[in-house]
Amino acid sequence: MTHAKKTRHRPAPPAATPFSSLSPAVRDLLCVAALYAVTLILFRGIVFDNAAFAAGGDTAASMSYTHAGEELSHAEGVDVLWMPYFFSGMPTFGNVAYVPHNISYVQTAMQWVLNLLFLNGAWTWLVVYYFFGGVSMFFLMRVWKFSRAAALLAALTFMLSPYMVGLAGEGHGSKLMALTYLPLTVLLTHLLFERRDLLSLGLLGAGIGTLMLTNHMQIVYYVFMFLLLFLLYHVSLDLKAQPRRALSKAVLFLIALVLGFCISSYIYLSVYEYSRFSMRGGGITAAGGGLAYDYATNWSWHPGELVTLLVPGFFGMKAEYYWGPMVPWTNSSVYIGLAPLLLGALALLFRRTRFVLFFGVTALLLILVSFGSNFTLLYQPLFDYLPFFNKFRSPEQLLHLLPFAAGVLAGSGFSVLVSPGDGEAAMDRKKLARTLAITGGVIAGVFFVALLFQGNLLDSLPGWMFVKEGQSAQLQQQYGARAPRVIAQLREARFEIFWKDYVKFSLLAAALCGLVAGVLWQKLRAGTFAACLLVFVTLDLSLVAGQYIEPHPREALTEEFRPDATKTFLKEQPGNFRIFAGVDPGDPLYMDNSFAYFGIQSITGYSPAKLKIYQTLLDSCMYRSADRSFPLNMNVVDMLNAEYLVVHFRLPEPRFQLVNVDQATRTLTYRNPGALPRAFYVSEAAVAPNDGAVFHALNAPAFNPAQTAVLYKQLPGPVVPVDSGRVPRIVSYQSREIRIQTDVGAPALLVLSEIYYPAGWHAYVDGKETEIFRTDYVLRSVLVPPGSHEVTFAFDPPLYRLGWITSNVAWVIVLLFVLIGFLRLPFVRGRIARSAGGPGDTAAQAADAPGV
Repeated sequence: MTHAKKTRHRPAPPAATPFSSLSPAVRDLLCVAALYAVTLILFRGIVFDNAAFAAGGDTAASMSYTHAGEELSHAEGVDVLWMPYFFSGMPTFGNVAYVPHNISYVQTAMQWVLNLLFLNGAWTWLVVYYFFGGVSMFFLMRVWKFSRAAALLAALTFMLSPYMVGLAGEGHGSKLMALTYLPLTVLLTHLLFERRDLLSLGLLGAGIGTLMLTNHMQIVYYVFMFLLLFLLYHVSLDLKAQPRRALSKAVLFLIALVLGFCISSYIYLSVYEYSRFSMRGGGITAAGGGLAYDYATNWSWHPGELVTLLVPGFFGMKAEYYWGPMVPWTNSSVYIGLAPLLLGALALLFRRTRFVLFFGVTALLLILVSFGSNFTLLYQPLFDYLPFFNKFRSPEQLLHLLPFAAGVLAGSGFSVLVSPGDGEAAMDRKKLARTLAITGGVIAGVFFVALLFQGNLLDSLPGWMFVKEGQSAQLQQQYGARAPRVIAQLREARFEIFWKDYVKFSLLAAALCGLVAGVLWQKLRAGTFAACLLVFVTLDLSLVAGQYIEPHPREALTEEFRPDATKTFLKEQPGNFRIFAGVDPGDPLYMDNSFAYFGIQSITGYSPAKLKIYQTLLDSCMYRSADRSFPLNMNVVDMLNAEYLVVHFRLPEPRFQLVNVDQATRTLTYRNPGALPRAFYVSEAAVAPNDGAVFHALNAPAFNPAQTAVLYKQLPGPVVPVDSGRVPRIVSYQSREIRIQTDVGAPALLVLSEIYYPAGWHAYVDGKETEIFRTDYVLRSVLVPPGSHEVTFAFDPPLYRLGWITSNVAWVIVLLFVLIGFLRLPFVRGRIARSAGGPGDTAAQAADAPGV
């Protein structure tokens, strides 16, 4: 009786179609072609117009690094590991701002081949990764025995995620690449656990190495977090019944990790070394450390943001119109689609297998951890105790993994509807259909009521809606009596964004409820339901994701780097000097990396992981002037060799000399007469016991960096003031080698206005190494003996060479694993035996079969 009741509600078997008559391989290829078509349509402006995703922001900053690195490499003939253009010089290889050699061989080949599908445009290489991520997701689901429709559903959920689509426009290409390797690495991990053979081990090692070589450490770290959870899930399944199998999985996975780390060691050895000195490490002491908690938890997701999973524009979506609770703001939407949400819920309600529960718990953890400072009960222990977790900021970035988990759950929920199993939780299909039909009707009814009152809806909503906390006071201060009108206009603009998305939600939610109810009532065949659902998901996600795709003519990027009158003037100036652009951190010039594009050195710029001592100097000294009428501490500006100040406002001209006016950009350039040369002698050396004492000296009105150097240790001998007629002469200045000619009558302290960085910089006097003293908190100095000598500063970090050798050796090992593993496959051995004229080794083939 019970059995009859269960089978009565099963959908009728699908009728034969031309698609079902094709071979499995052809059907899979047609599904891949469908993903390709969707990608092509969504990114049509980038593909067919050969346009760029963005014309400024991080895209321009990245191009500045790349161009500057290439120019230095061409001029100097060395691997560029240090750039003098940002923050008075920094190791740009250590923070992967510029990588001299591309050793991600597999990724390069894949990108080159797939880019041909997208007309090989200048920026279509980014489109390649959306397609690649979708295809990887599809085959992962197929390997997990999901139907093609369920696999396509998961692929679309992942590939069209607005949160991921927005990355290209923001210039976050490395983040996008790392994220799209998530399905592939999970697929290769699954194959390793199932087959436990040399081929799978080599492939996973190559996959992990390639993932790491995308160079976005935070997303790579999050992918590893998921892979370790996946390992624990598999081990827990086997531990009791098959402990040896569980152990073998763990050991093989560890070996693959080691191989992947070795492949990426060219990058990661230097990154690890640099991280100890960066803002994300312990500073110059190279002690263990990380970001400050408050800084790290900026961009923590907020529980209130959960509403955007239904109505993505509820809080305005884009930065200028965002009014939600996230601090400080957001320019993206963590929207995963209405259908994946509903289907995922059905999977968790009615197919609570361990597989489904694993992904459900994972999705919940992603959300809870992404709350960051809004859920310290979970985030604080992870921040304090999980290795390297405190190196990363912006907890909401964990949500980049949410569409992956949601896609798997959506595929499981789809299977519940079209192929219910006897082992799942009891589901009254008719009752569920009625519930969904009523829900859809209520949503539609509320919408039509709201539509009737749309004209007065904004006025009837609470006054706090559509105004970000604290923004009213800010606008009041900025606009005075006009502030109420500005606030009203802003509320209207934000309401329009909300209303458009609410309309979309209402229509699509009602349609989705009807669609699912139809298949539950058996009014729709499984094939028809699948086709409608896939179109629905594509439309739903594309409408949101499309808002983050704004193709820009490639010429717009060219305009970004067209030299203006300011840069032309600065390029023409002789000698070694730096500029102080913007002066005020709130001025866009302050973080303008485009000066580096033209080879102009600056004491500011933009980097998310600058040297910690440099940031500390800026925080502790740069704006601690004893002169209340002028906020800049000129002791610091002068000692950093900032000969020119580039600003948008007038400076006191008796103190600074106006030397250039750029009418087009309304930019003024002033000469700083007090700027010290790049290399100079001082008359005396003072020893400070700690950082506080150094800052006190640098901030003191009487301090003169041209006469006194503040050190951290006593010099081995006295220094004598140098005759004013004797000045050090820079013979050669390159990114990794600086040669200076000195001629003094007594031991002297030579100060070089370059950043102190002990992990690679060495100093030599006439070829004999000498000690570099940390000076004035961030600079370098050396003792020079009497007479004429050549002092050389050279940057040669030993980990760079070690990483290069290790990476290439690891690639050879992985290649051997893959080749040997491939040759050991039964069908390959059989073909080899037949071509050799032998019968083949049947016993050996059987022994190599999966699972034996």
